[in-house]
Order: sequence, then C-alpha cells, then structure tokens
Amino acid sequence: MSNSLKINSNEDIVFNKFKKQLENKGLTIDSIDKDGFILINVAGSDLKVSLDNVRRNYERDSDDGHITDLINVIVSHSSKKEDWESIKDKAYIQFFPNDFEFENLVYEKVTDEFSKVFMVNINNNFSFISDDDLLHWNLDLEELKKQVDLNLDTFLNKVQIEVENVDSHKLGMINIEEVWLKSASLFSSRIKDLVKNNIGFPFYAVIPVRDFCYIFGEQDFEYFSERIGSVVVEEYEKSGYPITTEILKFSENGVTSIGKY
Repeated sequence: MSNSLKINSNEDIVFNKFKKQLENKGLTIDSIDKDGFILINVAGSDLKVSLDNVRRNYERDSDDGHITDLINVIVSHSSKKEDWESIKDKAYIQFFPNDFEFENLVYEKVTDEFSKVFMVNINNNFSFISDDDLLHWNLDLEELKKQVDLNLDTFLNKVQIEVENVDSHKLGMINIEEVWLKSASLFSSRIKDLVKNNIGFPFYAVIPVRDFCYIFGEQDFEYFSERIGSVVVEEYEKSGYPITTEILKFSENGVTSIGKY
C-alpha cells in the first residue's frame, strides 16, 4: 500500500465504504495523487476519481447510494458493452451540477449551473455513456442525441401533467412511475404539445433535483417565482442528487436560465 493511501484515516467513512465496495467488485485502488484523486485501472483504462461530491452528498443525508452510484459508473468501464442496436432505446439523460467530475463521460452543458449527462438504463442498472463507449459503438454525439430525443419523445406518452389551482394560478407537476426521469421529460421536443393547452407555451420550470419539478406559464410567472424559492432551495439542499436552483424558460429557442434562487 502506498504512503498516499495510508494518509486516509479510519475516520474517512466515505473513503472506507468506497474502498470496500470497490474491492467487492474485484477492483482495487492503485494510488491517490497529491490532489486527492483516486487512480484506478479498469480494463486497461486509468480512471481518475474524486470523492468530493460523494462526501458532500453523504454528509447531507448519510445515503450509501451515492457511493454505490459512483461504483456502478466505475464498474461499467469493466463490463462488456452491449451492442448499440440492442440498447439504443434505453438511452436517456440525467442532470448534474457543473462541479460534477465528468471525466470522460459524454455530457453537454445546459446552463452555467448544470449539464446533461448521457446514460443507459438496463433493468434499472444505470450506466453513464463515455467517450470510449461512443468509439466502441462507432457512434457520434449527434447520433446519440437524436436517439435520446426519440426515446424521450416516446417516453412522453406515459407522462401526465397534473395541474393544481393555486389562487387561480396554474401550477403543473409531472406524474410518472419512473421518477428519475421527471426532470428529463421536460427536455422532450414534444413537451410543448403536452403543456400548451393547460399551462401554456413558452413555460417556466424549476428542477432542483431529478425527481422534483414545478411548471408554470408566462401569465403566472410573477406569482410563482415569488413564492416557490424556499421550496426549491430546500429540495436542492437536502437531496443527494441536486441539479440547480435556477428558473428555466422553455421556448422555441430551447432552454435558458433567467435567474436562480
């Protein structure tokens, strides 16, 4: 064991849990560099991993799931990749704050606060798509994006918008069984058709976490923007999967941030 590994004390709960889960998967830590990055060789590739975000999330809600999620990302590099044709209909997006360690994952910036990360969901086993995956599949980013758009458009058939009347103002909420796709479903090109008759279009939304969002129309912007800030910030701060405290505008020009709480 290198000297740099010995620096990690027994009090570093997240590191110890991470190390144990990693070893249970048959992988080991090679070293830790001077900046605290953990170096792991997986299937011939050298991965550089930071535990900073996981530590912050674990401190917030003591959920081992944050560690397991990271382990799954690492293990996905060592597992034999499925052919693209067999999994392309399972490709979607998730969102992460821009301080997330994206490394070689395929991602695209949405605002200055957060980005979309491309992933596949096979039997509820999430795996982020890497640059190496695109090479393996002989796929370019535009083809991937087109497939994800198609999948989201198809998924929207299952989405219901529940509208609550608050002092004669309409507040929309997304109702789906796959709660991890609540925020992602807003990025379907067909979302306009789903909301234009009850909420209106363009519309505004907040997505502090992946499984929480509010939607409201331009006519109700002033009312809701002044009242939902505390809820948005609370959801963002207590979750292990925060996205952004921004108010997002969805229009024909795409998604733009108009401010944040």
